[in-house]
Amino acid sequence: MVSGLCLMDRPREAEDLVLGLQPSGFEYKSIVYGYGRLGLFNDMNRVVDEMERNGFAVDTVCYNMVLSTYGIHGEHVEMVRWLRRMSNSGVPFSVRTYNSVSNSCPSITRMTRDLSKLALLSISELKEGLEGGEGMVVRELLLLGSCGILEEVMVWDSSEVKLDLHGFHLASAYLIVLLGLEEMGR
Repeated sequence: MVSGLCLMDRPREAEDLVLGLQPSGFEYKSIVYGYGRLGLFNDMNRVVDEMERNGFAVDTVCYNMVLSTYGIHGEHVEMVRWLRRMSNSGVPFSVRTYNSVSNSCPSITRMTRDLSKLALLSISELKEGLEGGEGMVVRELLLLGSCGILEEVMVWDSSEVKLDLHGFHLASAYLIVLLGLEEMGR
């Protein structure tokens, strides 16, 4: 019921439903995402804090939900703050973290829309070319999360290098390819 109410954009009713009960982590995350999708960030942050107070870890999934909702609303400064919080907490970045960030960057999405016209840049050229909030959030993502994600998706052996791009959206796959090329150059 909690998840259903949140999907119907009624997170306040969902939260009221669990008052006096011991909600699960799943229910907390549903409420967090419900508030975030509506742009009710004070409520979303309050529920994240309550979740932590009640002994539930803010895990990769929860961070990605928060990042995604800030991205939907173009709140790049808050995305940077949450990326730093995620990194400082030792919570690993995931494919979805990259998807959440790249989905909030229309410039990268436009670049990858027509692959026949895509001019492969370097990471440094991409960082220089992105302006404002998009540039800020992509630079932070690459600064904090590039090593961990490459270890997860890049396979080196004596005869080849492979990137596993399963689960990446096109814009985040583009970021990973650029990171992979930079790593191979080193």
